[in-house]
Amino acid sequence: MVFDILYRIYYGFINPPAAKKNNDAIRFGLLGASNIAPISLIAPATSHPDVIVAAIAARDRTRAEKFAKKHNIPIVHSTYEDAIYIALPDSKHYEYALRCLSAKKHVLLEKPSCSNSREAKSLFTHPLATASTAPVLLEAFHYRFHPAWQTFLNVIHNAAEVGPIKFASAEQYFPKYAFGKDDIRWQFGLSGGCMMDFGTYPMNILRQVLREEPGDELKAEARRVGLDVDGKEEVDEAMMARYVTKGGAVGRMVADLRYASWAFLPGLAWPKCEVECGEKEVETGEVERCFVKRKVVFWNHLMPSIYHRIDVEDTYSIRVGEEVLKTWKDERYLKAYTWPSGDKGGPDKVGKEWWSSYFYQLEEFVNRVKGREGSGVWVDGEDSIKQMEAIDLVYKKAGMQPRPSSGFQL
Repeated sequence: MVFDILYRIYYGFINPPAAKKNNDAIRFGLLGASNIAPISLIAPATSHPDVIVAAIAARDRTRAEKFAKKHNIPIVHSTYEDAIYIALPDSKHYEYALRCLSAKKHVLLEKPSCSNSREAKSLFTHPLATASTAPVLLEAFHYRFHPAWQTFLNVIHNAAEVGPIKFASAEQYFPKYAFGKDDIRWQFGLSGGCMMDFGTYPMNILRQVLREEPGDELKAEARRVGLDVDGKEEVDEAMMARYVTKGGAVGRMVADLRYASWAFLPGLAWPKCEVECGEKEVETGEVERCFVKRKVVFWNHLMPSIYHRIDVEDTYSIRVGEEVLKTWKDERYLKAYTWPSGDKGGPDKVGKEWWSSYFYQLEEFVNRVKGREGSGVWVDGEDSIKQMEAIDLVYKKAGMQPRPSSGFQL
């Protein structure tokens, strides 16, 4: 197992095999010399025959030039051929997404898509984004594109023996000293805060699992870092939230960007989501009836290409009336590094074990740009709007302000 993990890390992130580029490959420009770009776009682009990282632009040209040299990006400037990857501070997403769409560039937009729901509604309903000839616009929730995540959703939603979901939990932690006190994550004016960073993932998970948006009954509690670096507004370093759906299911999320210490490796390495389903009758005899309840735990949904495991526990009981005659458990452990052969577009679309979630995401982005049939996994504009509405609601319920709008108008 250790060898397999090292193999996937090496080819997926450290030294991806270089692909021969097709003549009509999509030329990407990086907007911002971000820390995430090497694993989110540069590494998967290296191995993708239809993607070339052609240029980079950043506010600090010297930094952009150093970044370009380090990652073999040939051009440092502000115009690109086909598509733009936006990984700027959150407060800049709305403005530069609109600018890129206006310039007829496809946009891969880092999450969260905007600073607040008002900006998200304006962006994703804008004629530049909705016209029949509009460029592709995608909010980059990369984990959703990996076969492991779709396997997890299938196990809790589509299996014949699954009852209604009663409880869902998503937890993610980061070590305490990972980010300095002047990091952009602690700057309110740059739309910082845990809920705008790590916290956006567990909320996105709950929305997919419960298939219902949080409402006014949501309760939230923030652990605050204090006034931001400008001394104006408080910023959250951790967020806890809980809500109950109309159907009675409970959703719970925890996100912490300053957990206890570096020693807490499980919190760093193993983000966790857990689902409990209600009982369902699966077999009815003349006298005896059989019921099942399912519990599913997904370990490391954020970086599943390195390692993940989906634990499925089914608890069966046979009853006569209210009397329980027999109970037993069936446990299995699932992994999915590629699509099943023949699924999601045929044998040539199964993927490779070392493909990261970012590579799978890039593959679908390319498919959409080129009008190809892909896996069917996507994040549409309506989904992105509802995601920002949920984030705004969490802030309000925690007694904090949603992040400010940029004021940009095109």
